[in-house]
This record gives sequence, structure tokens and C-alpha cells, in this order.
Amino acid sequence: MRTGLRFSWSPRFFLPTLALLAALAALGWWVGHRSADADITARPALWRISNGDKQAYLFGTIHAVPRGERWLSPDIARAIARSDVLILEVTGLDSERRTRATFERLGRSSGLPDIDARLENDADAKLLADLEERHPAVLRNLGGYESWAAALLVNAAASANLALSTDNAGEAVLGHMFSAAGKPVEGLETIEGQLGLFDTLSEADQRQLLAQAVRDAGDAPRLYRILHDAWANGDLATLERQFLAPLARTPMLRQILVDARNRSWSALIDKRLRTRPGVPFIAVGAGHLVGAQSVQARLAALGWHIERVQ
Repeated sequence: MRTGLRFSWSPRFFLPTLALLAALAALGWWVGHRSADADITARPALWRISNGDKQAYLFGTIHAVPRGERWLSPDIARAIARSDVLILEVTGLDSERRTRATFERLGRSSGLPDIDARLENDADAKLLADLEERHPAVLRNLGGYESWAAALLVNAAASANLALSTDNAGEAVLGHMFSAAGKPVEGLETIEGQLGLFDTLSEADQRQLLAQAVRDAGDAPRLYRILHDAWANGDLATLERQFLAPLARTPMLRQILVDARNRSWSALIDKRLRTRPGVPFIAVGAGHLVGAQSVQARLAALGWHIERVQ
């Protein structure tokens, strides 16, 4: 797994995907893990989209998995073999320098309030101080970041000791499988666009993200296990509770970070399928594939047949 800054999400608040890729490690994992069906340790949800002779596959990812996780089941492998283009949330994450530079440019501001003043109470400030003491490299000069950026950094620090790998996760493995086969890899968004979403949040919503990230940090192992097990078992009900239920308290966060993106992505996928040849394999964060406003629900409303195949 490549070291350095990695962006993820709080298990209770969906954040955009910003996991860094590691090319050789990911490719090596694929070559060494063409497992028999009995060796598969996770079977995340996979759907087939179709309308007449048009079709695509839709796969839900989490952006860091336990090292050695084997999720490339026969059903997923067959879907990949039948597809001729990979569509991810965003491409270009293999450039750690570029991703970090974009984060620094958008996430830093001058004249910001002290970081403790942006938290709701002294208990949150104490939790953050403890976290800063344990992870000084990640959380150094946290007060120089806007509240959304500070929340992402807290999430990164909280996941630092979970023995997770982005190299074994969907974006890295799929990206290098398609690239090795000479198949194109496209993105629904850009890195700048993903991070730029946070600049549209009110300061109150940004502070809510920060406070929740701080509170969840101490419980990160348990929260991640719930999230991972639901993903690995294709348990959409639990995923919905983990991703969407907490956002009921902050409807603008859900609108900007989840629902509006689902709507935009569904329109892009619909247009691509209707106007361009080929069979796309579409891989997006599992939080976008649960609930009544999910990507697949929106595609169904646009006339596509959605069939779960795993």
C-alpha cells in the first residue's frame, strides 16, 4: 500500500472517493489472487443494466479493504471480461503529488478561526487533541485547513492503524486490470470537482462533518468493520443505515454529496449507454447504490432494466 495522505470517509458520513492507487502492487494482487470460488472472502453487490442490446455493469466499492481481501468473484470476473471500458468516480488518483497539491490548494485558507473554536464543545476538542497527539504527521497545523479539509484529515488519521489497503480495493485493481487489457478507463468526475463540492457547503455543515469525524475517530475499528461486513455480504440495508441515515440530520450534506451526484451520474451513464457503443463496467462508492435515490434507482426511472447478479 502506498504511504502518505489517503482520503477516505467517516463510516457515518459519506465523503467522496479519494483513495490513491498503487500500480504495481495492485497488478501483483490481481495476478496472485485468481482464486477458486471457495477462496473468495467477500461478495459485494453487482448489478447488470440493460435495455435492448445496450448493457452495462454497476459495482459498489469501498475504497480500502483488509489486506488480502479476495472479492474478485467469478460473477465479477465474468462481468469484467464482457466489458470494454471502465468508468470510475474519478481518474488520475495514481498521482499522489497532484492529488495532494489539489487538496492543499482548495483546503487551505488564511485567517481561519482556531480549530477548537470550530468544534461544538470541550469534549470534542479533547478528543481532537488526543488524536493530534497520536497522529502528529497527518494532523500537523490542522487549524490552517478549512473545516471540510480538516474533517478529511481526521478521517485519514483515524484509519491509519486499521491495516487496510487501497491497493486491494476496487479502484486500483479494476483500473489496472482494464489498463493491462488495453481497455480505456474513464471518470465521472475530476479530483478538482470532488474536492470542490466541499466549498459549496456552509460552514455549519462543514463543522458538522468535522465534529462527527472527531467523534467517530476513537470508534473507527468497530465502525469500519460494520461497513466492511455489510459491503462484503452485499447487505444493502446495513449499508444504507451506515451511509444515509446519519445524513438525515444534515439534509444539505446529503443533497450535495450524495443525491445531486447520483442524479448527475445517472444522466451521464444514461447518455453514454444510448449514444456510444460498448459495455461499460461502472464502479462507484457503495454509498451511492443504496436508498430510493440510488444510481440504479434513477437509471430504472430512466427506462433501464436493473438486475442484481451478485
